[in-house]
Amino acid sequence: QMRTTRKVSVWPVGLVGGRRYERPVVENGKVVGWYTGWRADRPFAIDMAGKQGFAVSLQVILSHPKAVFKRRGSQPGMQESDFLKQITTVEELEPKANNCTKVLVWHTRTEKVNLANEPKYHLDTVSIEV
Repeated sequence: QMRTTRKVSVWPVGLVGGRRYERPVVENGKVVGWYTGWRADRPFAIDMAGKQGFAVSLQVILSHPKAVFKRRGSQPGMQESDFLKQITTVEELEPKANNCTKVLVWHTRTEKVNLANEPKYHLDTVSIEV
């Protein structure tokens, strides 16, 4: 689904952040928030390490030659937001994986899964099988 990205696309990722999944919250085909265990108040609560996946079209990168991904100078956890604010808006994000209701990508490690941050009661508005 990444191949169909026109500008910047997003999707859920399973087994991440001590939860079964994290995802962009989508209403009427638009991202309206974030189902995440850490700092949902970030402008783009997504993570290049796979906590919520995203892809950027090469054409977008080329059309924003001054956009930079700072290794230093961003607050912790804000590198992705600082970068994406330079090239897009939340309203322009393209939700993939059936409007972010299907987990097609997993954040995996060679260790036992840690679900320490999974809410005791299901707090998401959709039911996602992981």
